[in-house]
Amino acid sequence: MESSDITAEIRMAVLGEWVPPQLADVLALQRAEEPETHAVLAGWTDPGRGAELPGDGFDFALSAVARQWPGWVCEPLWHDTLAVAVAKRSHLLAYRDVPCQEVLKQRLICSQSTADEPWRVTVRRVFENALREREQTVETFDVAMTLVAAGYGIAIAPAARLSSYTRRGIAARPLAGAPTIVMAYLLRPDVSLAGSRARFVRRARSLS
Repeated sequence: MESSDITAEIRMAVLGEWVPPQLADVLALQRAEEPETHAVLAGWTDPGRGAELPGDGFDFALSAVARQWPGWVCEPLWHDTLAVAVAKRSHLLAYRDVPCQEVLKQRLICSQSTADEPWRVTVRRVFENALREREQTVETFDVAMTLVAAGYGIAIAPAARLSSYTRRGIAARPLAGAPTIVMAYLLRPDVSLAGSRARFVRRARSLS
């Protein structure tokens, strides 16, 4: 079965509270190279609906979490590295890459909204679960970053996730020896893509 152009439109559901910065670059490429095909985005932030299919009204979905939808393919799309978020006056800024042993001396602030994202599993593996006694959990990533900026602790997250907070009292340093992580997954129907949809996927993959 092959997916072909039915309308001059690419429809994408963005799942979760955070949008990867690469998406803006993909949309800019789409607009520059194929302006006749419009890209339409729709947010999908309700946690209770996150595991559900977005419906027939969408061609693709973008997610920070790998999802298993019948009849859909989930592929790692964009990667990142783990970084440490600290207050701009933190002594940890003396390090080019923050050593894991220094992280273990700090209070770690985590957000419940990112609890299911795969990079959190990587963090636990890197530290062999040694962070649990030092973790303080808050509801959202914004609240976590507010506490970090105020000096109440540090946070670990994908570097791209932290980039938008650098003007809000946050500085970021790479976590020493941290492995590469998946930052975003592309979900699409399990059919052969053609036309504008195939070209859109190629543009997205080119930014990996």
